[in-house]
Amino acid sequence: MNWGKKIAIVYLSFVAFMGFMVWKCLQQKDINLVSEDYYQKEIAYQENIDQMNNTNQLSKELKFAYEADSKVVTLDFPKESIGSTGKVNFYRPADAHKDFAVNLDITNAESQIIPVANIDRGLWVVKVSWNKDGKGYYKEEKMTL
Repeated sequence: MNWGKKIAIVYLSFVAFMGFMVWKCLQQKDINLVSEDYYQKEIAYQENIDQMNNTNQLSKELKFAYEADSKVVTLDFPKESIGSTGKVNFYRPADAHKDFAVNLDITNAESQIIPVANIDRGLWVVKVSWNKDGKGYYKEEKMTL
């Protein structure tokens, strides 16, 4: 086989691969990777950065743990967070319709247990935001449930 035929085979293979990728992308019916109000969230992102800096200054780190046998997510907060109010958002990158939020209840204890037995298995982004004494805190972590 001469070099001209080899170049033609490589070129046609590349064109066929690109055609397949375009066809595959056109088959998607619903793309849920961007939130409806992404522009407002981008503008307010500096507030998230400030809250993450506040979180980094706590005495210990907020710890996320998934216990597969009991199907719960446990959040362990630092002691100075007792008495805080806030929310835990479970964000599903693969399907925005499955996102849900849980209110935080750390008035008397340092941890919160969230049952996750009825949610789909796979990648989730857990976003925790809480406030205490007018100061905001924020942390997010990717978890495979």
